[in-house]
Amino acid sequence: MSAASWLRANGYGDIADLIDEVEGEWLKAGKRTRRDWWDILSGDARGDSRLTGGRVFPVLWVAQVRQGKQPTKKAIKRNRTEVPPVIRKSREPVRSNKVQISRRRAISA
Repeated sequence: MSAASWLRANGYGDIADLIDEVEGEWLKAGKRTRRDWWDILSGDARGDSRLTGGRVFPVLWVAQVRQGKQPTKKAIKRNRTEVPPVIRKSREPVRSNKVQISRRRAISA
């Protein structure tokens, strides 16, 4: 689930619209810019809002929790029962042939 779709489903449609605006401008300008929106929405190291695409993005409590940051007093929480989305893990790492060959040699020796 993308950050924008989770935000819309949980009462943060205004912030999802802000993300869509910025991505639309990048697309129109021919930029291939990508962002980890959860990282942007979790704020900087001090818990302050971050500026991306010429817009200030608010700090969300749920984004700080999801990113493993200590939630700050500045963070917005619109719903007391909010649960951060599960972090999707990427596919399993591909083992290189070198590792497999060295294991075969070690076993046969």
